[in-house]
Amino acid sequence: MSIEKRTAVTPAKPVPAGKLRLFGLVVNHATDPITGAELNMVRWDGTVKALPYEDDELTVVD
Repeated sequence: MSIEKRTAVTPAKPVPAGKLRLFGLVVNHATDPITGAELNMVRWDGTVKALPYEDDELTVVD
């Protein structure tokens, strides 16, 4: 199940000490042409282009 549009997210992996945590917004969804998996298109703060991520790679920000 994909994350809903306009949901704030951050990477699920822990951030190394001294590094900043990224925050982004799910702006759309896409389908991987090879696997057929539904992906979340995330636009990170300060970027122009949205990048694809699977659900398990993201954590919803409260």
